[in-house]
Amino acid sequence: MLNLCYDSKSIYNVHLPDQTKRGDIMSTCQTFVTYDQSRPLAEQLPFTPWIADLLQEAARCEQQRREGEEQRAVASEEMKESYQRLRQLVRIMRKTLDAAFPEAPLNAKGWGFSVKQSSVKITLPQTPKAHLSMVDVYIAKELSRPEEKRFTSPHLNEVIAVRNTVAEKLARRDAGQNQREAAIARANAIAAELYAHLQGAASYLLSFRYKNVITPELQNWGYVVVIRRSAAQNSDDKTPDNGSTTDTATRVVPP
Repeated sequence: MLNLCYDSKSIYNVHLPDQTKRGDIMSTCQTFVTYDQSRPLAEQLPFTPWIADLLQEAARCEQQRREGEEQRAVASEEMKESYQRLRQLVRIMRKTLDAAFPEAPLNAKGWGFSVKQSSVKITLPQTPKAHLSMVDVYIAKELSRPEEKRFTSPHLNEVIAVRNTVAEKLARRDAGQNQREAAIARANAIAAELYAHLQGAASYLLSFRYKNVITPELQNWGYVVVIRRSAAQNSDDKTPDNGSTTDTATRVVPP
């Protein structure tokens, strides 16, 4: 960590947005870019094009996040009915295998089921992915047997159709979730870059524009400038006409 100190005797403090709040960082950077781009091109800061480009990428990430979440939510809702039917079919399969192998439940493993060792009973999968894995083995086993020996309850064609529907919706749900998570991860990385640029730009402004003197004009670029607590307490008027009191300091409001 690099801590820089400017104008240690100033009555002002400069605050950057909370480093953990991506939205605050983006908002500050948007203010920064909007103001700096309103100035003559020759006077604009070298940080402005970088920040502007990152904000555009952040906007794309936000769009990808929304689209991913929408896809996840829609696919998850669409999957409910078919997944419920798949669960019902799996329960029918267990009853069929219980009836087929009343004295040898371990044979159910050949159709994808697990068997609890302590009770030697066929157990049911618990999640959509576990159901699909189990049903895939069941389908493969049934297809490997002569058609006349296949179980008729449930009908294999329905099992295959329902399995495919659930698999498709599950894949869409997971793809949407993955897109959402990837977009958030990239947005967080962008926010970290933007925060670093805000630090660098503040240092640049203080060094080259304001001769190392903290000024309320920094608020034009989105920085928060406050009167230090000690300065406010020592002032005859602790709430200046151009400021408003906060819990820790008096924020300076530009004219």
